[in-house]
Amino acid sequence: MERTGGLYERHTEISALTGLVTLAQAGRGGLAAVEGPAGVGKSSLLAQIRTIAAPPTFCVATARGIELEREFSFSVVRQLLEPLLAAETPERREQLLSGAAGQAAPVFGPVTADGTIAERDFAVRHGLLWLTCNLCDQQPLVLVVDDVHWADVASLRFFLHLLPRLDTLKLCIVVALRPNVPAADRHLLDRMITDPSCQVLRPKALSAAAASSLVREEFARAAPGEQVQDAFLAACYSATGGNPLLLKETAATLLAEHVAPRAANATQVSTLGPRAVARWVSLWIHRLPAQDLALARAVAILGGDVPLEQAAALAELPLSAAMQATTDLQRIELLRAGSGQGSSKLIGYAHPVVQAAIYQAIAPEQLCAAHRRAADLLSRTGAEAEKAAAHLLRVPPAGEPELLSILLRAARDARSRGSPHAAVTYLRRGLSEASIPNERLEVLHQLGSTLQLTDTDASVSYLRQALPLAGNVRHRAAIASLLGNGLLLSRRIPEALEVWRQALAQLPPDAPDLTARLRADILSVPLFEPAAPDIRQHILREVGEQRLLEPGPSLGGKLLDCVIAGHDAVVGDPRAVPRALRAIQDGELLQQAIGTTSLALAWWVLICADRSEALTSLDQAVTQAYKEGSTSTLTAALTYRALARLARGTLTEAEADAREAVHAVETAGISLHRLLLGPFLADILVERGSLDQAEQALDWALEGEAVPLAGLIYHLLLSRARLLRLRAKPEDALEAVLAAGEAFVAAGGQNPAVLPWQSEAALCLHQLDREEEAQALALEELRLAREWGAPLARGRALRIAGLVHRGQKGMDFLEQAVDRLRFSPARLEHAKATAEHGAVLRRAGRRTDARRVLNEACDIASRCRAQPLVQQINTELKACGARPRSALAVGIEALTPSERRVVELAAAGRSNREIAQTLFVTHKTVEAHLASSYRKLDISSRRQLAEQLPGPAQVGSAPKRNHSPGSHEIK
Repeated sequence: MERTGGLYERHTEISALTGLVTLAQAGRGGLAAVEGPAGVGKSSLLAQIRTIAAPPTFCVATARGIELEREFSFSVVRQLLEPLLAAETPERREQLLSGAAGQAAPVFGPVTADGTIAERDFAVRHGLLWLTCNLCDQQPLVLVVDDVHWADVASLRFFLHLLPRLDTLKLCIVVALRPNVPAADRHLLDRMITDPSCQVLRPKALSAAAASSLVREEFARAAPGEQVQDAFLAACYSATGGNPLLLKETAATLLAEHVAPRAANATQVSTLGPRAVARWVSLWIHRLPAQDLALARAVAILGGDVPLEQAAALAELPLSAAMQATTDLQRIELLRAGSGQGSSKLIGYAHPVVQAAIYQAIAPEQLCAAHRRAADLLSRTGAEAEKAAAHLLRVPPAGEPELLSILLRAARDARSRGSPHAAVTYLRRGLSEASIPNERLEVLHQLGSTLQLTDTDASVSYLRQALPLAGNVRHRAAIASLLGNGLLLSRRIPEALEVWRQALAQLPPDAPDLTARLRADILSVPLFEPAAPDIRQHILREVGEQRLLEPGPSLGGKLLDCVIAGHDAVVGDPRAVPRALRAIQDGELLQQAIGTTSLALAWWVLICADRSEALTSLDQAVTQAYKEGSTSTLTAALTYRALARLARGTLTEAEADAREAVHAVETAGISLHRLLLGPFLADILVERGSLDQAEQALDWALEGEAVPLAGLIYHLLLSRARLLRLRAKPEDALEAVLAAGEAFVAAGGQNPAVLPWQSEAALCLHQLDREEEAQALALEELRLAREWGAPLARGRALRIAGLVHRGQKGMDFLEQAVDRLRFSPARLEHAKATAEHGAVLRRAGRRTDARRVLNEACDIASRCRAQPLVQQINTELKACGARPRSALAVGIEALTPSERRVVELAAAGRSNREIAQTLFVTHKTVEAHLASSYRKLDISSRRQLAEQLPGPAQVGSAPKRNHSPGSHEIK
């Protein structure tokens, strides 16, 4: 009979786990999930990891999901990593938690006393990633999690954050789970096990032969010399279906009841079967001494591995009696011993199925009383608030201030540890304990603000209840601001405006900052929702009034500046640019308002104006979000940085930002950013030639949701039109782009830097041979682009005008496009204009000039990594009789922006670890960038980098050239 590592018929699974561990040792980490019903042998397979990944070569950390602790922040992560940190010296622990890893410190230590760290879930997850990287640098790490279907949400989200980076780490993760365990967060687990990097192992029930061998082994150990007859073995197999745990417990029950393994007793076997565990537990419950039973129940109620002294206190046993009971229960293999000595010794159940059977055998009223005593015990003995709160979740409301205090502390701790999901659970339970208005106000306000991004409808409901309870007008204004934002996201525009206006009317004259903030909320509405025409016109009049008043230098004034700049940008008023610059110049918005829509509007204005300050501010925002931010703040910063990088033509970096933002959105379950992020990613992928993936990105933007803010739909419609045109469906593309234009105009839009719908429609009409209409739209966009003045918008409009006009006029438009873009940061658009100019020269018979221009275009397109454009240029070069160009392969210009940044930091003396933490990439990614850079620069060491880089006067700047508005352009 096949047996590997003491297990029957598990050779395939053990071989797969061995291969996974071997790859991890080589720095190619992976994930394996062992999935199967209870008792099939998942835990036994996981136990084999300690043999496969033996110390000192490997470090193995283990954890188990505990049903009681599903809401406890990072319960599984703490089980895995806390023992590793505790085993280190203080100096080594400080080193492991240094740099970016320090953001994970709140998970393992005391949380902030005031709980003012609102939502920093992403920063904590990223800190845990770096702590894991640091541990992997020491030796290959294996993380083993049993019963992961009961893991807490925060831990599951950390594993999802880790997944894309696994293949660069000396790390493997092995989890075990039961299929189809119902849970609200099951989708997170499903994402893990359906990820392409996950290897799913599904051990089968044992064959009849293996089952017979196992039963014989059990009887031989307990009753040596006893002959086990075949009919009896067949009955055991039939009753259990070959489930290893049921086979063992069936044999144990039969032995305890002194049933001989004879054919005549086969009928007794069939009465056990799937109920073998429950029958075995029931048998022992009736035989156990009272003190043993009390301790067994206490351990089942406390859950997981618990200190003996805690279990003794809950069981109301003297410590000596509890120690004797522990010995008795270990002898019958009901409990197992963990680490520690004496009263601190950890004890727990040998199998969660057994624990569940003990727990379910306790009467409901006894359970309720026991959980209440457990909460009191844990709180009284100084345990973490979340541990006590886990028991209060199983106790009916009592309206007691003490219970509310525990739940509020637990919510505060969960938020500080980066687990808003757990905080919401505790707050919802706390609401039933809040009996006076001030208590309800506090709980409702926290619930509304925490749920704002993940469950807008629930957030609105809680904030509506909180608003009338706020006696202080400033407090009421803060709640009103949140409530109005939730109503806006729910497209309940009149209600949002009513809430904001009522709060504004109640503010005293000495609150100018709050007044400006509420005005910013109100005035932002038309930028996201066209709303009713009368509402829109009224708000636009207010925008005009505020524009004349000039908002002050307070935080609220800067937010109002951002919103007014957004309105100016939409209509193409260049005064938007200095206003946006004024708002962000001192950095206060980055410190105090990084997650706000207003700051995002300032970024958007500056991106549309081709201003480098946008990218500088976004780099700072991303860095800050990685260090101390939430998923929402990071996603906003990455989304707009992806747009800024797309505008500059750094496509590799733009795609990396957009994909990181998508991963963050999916990990945290936030849908707010999809309607912008999806189209931005699609546009990037189109430029890189990945049309199928671009279509998937657009589908993802609307996945599972109705359109949340109709005023933003024009971005998606324009991206869809561009994709349809490239798929040679000009009629469908024209319909989509005209719908985009209609939506944009309904929102007051005119600026082609925001939405170049006329030029896209012109290209569609050009494909349909409707030249006059195409030319009219192209010229209209050119007029508007000149009014705005940004090089990208003007250059693009000139290029499209050149494409839809024939002869010398078209040639002149293209020449002006190249001239306009040559010294701008819009490198991709410059490459496109130069390529089209070269093509026109070739068609005009000027082949020598065409080759020169096309070669220049190819170099620029190659640096942008715009492969479809490179191919288009090579086709033109071939038509000119020239050899197609290959992508740049050597020299400083061949470096990607990411490689260039790594090289600059390395040349400045930074270590690989410091570079990785600065750029928020893995150590292995830095090594790969350096290796690629050395090859392109034809060098072999860090010392040679400084010689290859340009001097300070040369870095990052192109010669400036004066252009008065519209100079040298065709009118």
